[in-house]
Amino acid sequence: MNSINNPQSHTTSGMNVFIDSNACKRRDVDIQKICTYLEENKYTIVHDPKVANYIILMTCGVTNYTVNTSSKMIEKYRYYNAEMIVAGCFPETHRERFEKMFSGKTLPVKNLDKIDELLPHVLIKFRDIPEVNTRWINLNNMSLRGVIRRIHTHASPIKKVDMFILNTIISKLFGENFYRTYPFDGLIPDTREYYIIISRGCIHNCTYCVIKKGVGRLHSKSPEQCVKEISIGLQQGFQSFVLDADDLGPYGTDIGTNLPYLLNKVMEIKNPFRVRMNHANPLWLIKYEPELVDIFKQKKVNNIYAAIQSGNDRILRLMGRPYAINDVISTLKAFKKSNNDLEIGVDLIIGFPTETEEEFHDTLHLFDMIDFDYGDIFPFSGHEGTKANTFVPKLSKKMVDHRMKVMFRFLKKKNYFAMRFRNSSLYFYKR
Repeated sequence: MNSINNPQSHTTSGMNVFIDSNACKRRDVDIQKICTYLEENKYTIVHDPKVANYIILMTCGVTNYTVNTSSKMIEKYRYYNAEMIVAGCFPETHRERFEKMFSGKTLPVKNLDKIDELLPHVLIKFRDIPEVNTRWINLNNMSLRGVIRRIHTHASPIKKVDMFILNTIISKLFGENFYRTYPFDGLIPDTREYYIIISRGCIHNCTYCVIKKGVGRLHSKSPEQCVKEISIGLQQGFQSFVLDADDLGPYGTDIGTNLPYLLNKVMEIKNPFRVRMNHANPLWLIKYEPELVDIFKQKKVNNIYAAIQSGNDRILRLMGRPYAINDVISTLKAFKKSNNDLEIGVDLIIGFPTETEEEFHDTLHLFDMIDFDYGDIFPFSGHEGTKANTFVPKLSKKMVDHRMKVMFRFLKKKNYFAMRFRNSSLYFYKR
């Protein structure tokens, strides 16, 4: 359940907290736990920054677009009469830029326990708050979308009607992934899914990525804890579960277990449910292919999201992605053969430094080899301090934008629904 403020005339003086975010769904789960923590410590969550004593901003540093929107969000709220705490990846991934604009308190993703030091009157520590498995819903937007979102969240009968429409008419007409598209995803927040964050952190060293600075090293939950959280979700009536992580693949390698072991334990649960596996480096899917094929045959896993990034082996090597594209194709085909109803999502980057026209077309060719159900496609973002940012020649912004437009038209011809966000990323799904 999303944290809901009391009427603002009833707020406790000096204990009002306003929260905003431009970050990912994993950070939404973090925010929801922060909300629970605040409420347990008698803070009041408000939706108007004018009455806030503290403003917590959850930021993102994954692309140039999200870095810019994080910066704008900080600028937007810095002049309110409230103490600002900047959380999320941006302060760590782009430290130099961040420190030029803000010198106040920060809350790193890799150390959320630090919130105990940032707020007064804390009686219950953050580490003592039970795991939270639902996403925070941003009710702050004062636009028509925000009004509809608040009505939906507060009015149970309307919510039930909306969810019936979502589960039946909308899903059947437009597909299961339609509700994830902008602006529909924000208009009627989907609350059907229960998130299990099975691990935090990353062990890879991709040449273009800065998120490892934000999320830190790998920390996996025990399989027993993950299964327990699913059991709690089932008791609460959930039937759709998301196994999520910064990268699902290396789960358990820090605690003497692995992803197939966890999934087999999850499969032992007798109740009817379905599992979505969100965000896996294909290296691990290839490594665990035989075990995963057996698991997918049970048809409880209905969705897997693979961060392939490119369809060309040379570009993958430059990216620091240690797998061959033919192995990825072979593995994903084996998954689809094991369960024809399995949805496969993909993450791709267009315009990586030195990418030729032919190499770009190798990425387009992926769609001839794999029947992707949905995905996200990003123009390359160059970040200071990354190895990829030193590669030459870099493609011009005009060329990258051209290739994104070619990809957009290509997807339309393939009969995908495709939408591009403010000349940045592109989202698509099968009609």
